[in-house]
Amino acid sequence: MALRRRTLLAGGLAAGAGLTSGCAGKPLDTLLTQAAHVPRTPATLVWWVSEIPSRNGPVVADLIIRAFERRHPHLRVRKSNALSTTDGNRAAVTTQLAGASPTPDVYLGDTTWPAQFGANSLALPVQTLLPKDFWSDYPAALRRVSEYRGAVYALPFFTDNSFLFYRKDLLAKHGLPVPRTWEELLRTARRIQRAGDAAYGFLWQASVSESLTCNVTEFLADAQAPVLDEAGRVALSGPGAERAFALMREFTETGVTPRTVTTYAEADSQDAFTGGRGVFLRNWSYAWGNAADRSVSKVAGRVGVVPRPGFDGDGPRGVSCAGGWSNFVNPNSPHLGAAVAFARFCAGEEAQMILLKHAGVIPALDDVLTRPEARRVGDPTLTRAKELRLVARPVQTPYYPQVSKALYTQANAVTGGRATPAQAVRAARADIRTALEGRAL
Repeated sequence: MALRRRTLLAGGLAAGAGLTSGCAGKPLDTLLTQAAHVPRTPATLVWWVSEIPSRNGPVVADLIIRAFERRHPHLRVRKSNALSTTDGNRAAVTTQLAGASPTPDVYLGDTTWPAQFGANSLALPVQTLLPKDFWSDYPAALRRVSEYRGAVYALPFFTDNSFLFYRKDLLAKHGLPVPRTWEELLRTARRIQRAGDAAYGFLWQASVSESLTCNVTEFLADAQAPVLDEAGRVALSGPGAERAFALMREFTETGVTPRTVTTYAEADSQDAFTGGRGVFLRNWSYAWGNAADRSVSKVAGRVGVVPRPGFDGDGPRGVSCAGGWSNFVNPNSPHLGAAVAFARFCAGEEAQMILLKHAGVIPALDDVLTRPEARRVGDPTLTRAKELRLVARPVQTPYYPQVSKALYTQANAVTGGRATPAQAVRAARADIRTALEGRAL
């Protein structure tokens, strides 16, 4: 469920156009007036949705659709099956929306999309359609990634959060506690490796891809080093940024992480861990289900999960990149009121409880994670999600794909030993500045 971004949205629409004008020739005020009222006449919505992982068999999207239709008997929702990859989804839905297609009415998209889609008038700004206290029920990071220039372009659905997975049996054998800092993790991993009990100490994702941007975002947040400032200008610099890059270099230099990590995406690191070759794994919450599945995991029953460590000192711990999926409303939909109602329903308690009980994902709504049902599921990533400190990637720019490329390219270089931490930070800073100007890297 990791997120992949490569290129900026196609099309030459002006940045910020969605805030001041409508689509298909209609003023934005007219669109918002239509969107503010659920129609009383029959209508059928098309929901562009990829497969939602299921924990116990039922098709989760169908359960949510049926629950919505019970609430609104005159409305119907038809699924339009999205593609299997995030980049493929982005490209396909962008092509449809840029051509002013009236469908899909609602589409499920990545939490990195709002600035790009909002700037290009491909998503309806919905902030005036929400109650003032709407965001108080969700992690603050979800609001930040859903906004662009003060407008909200996405409604939360579910999150992808990262955790540290570890071998309980190996720590117990050596009488070692679960590390609370990266420095402690390095020492623990090396001790277990030297004893011959594991080939790899720490597995993570450092391929030239969005997977690495997620990891870098977390390491930089651990070191309290922002990528962009509040105004959206490049801020990456200084000892904190170099400390984060130096840690990535240290993992491979010491052999705690294999040098092949520079080619690892989520599945690669997960396969090595479930195959019994690693002590620690950084991965998304869904990795718990795979690690605990005795049919595919050699370490099932011997795995624990905790929030990520932090650096020695008084910096943050439990940082997680704010990943996940949200619903967007197509401004060209002929059923704007119904589309907004459905997107809000997916963010609301009934749909979120369906996700909790049946989906192998973490619901976006904070409150449901504290319900007794969350404990009964038996997935520790659900019950520990509230402990996380969610941080947003630098998505407050329509040029985010280029910013991401600047980060993952230089982070891959330093992890692979082709650049020093200081060199990588300087190069990433220069490339991010270029990206923010809308120029190709």
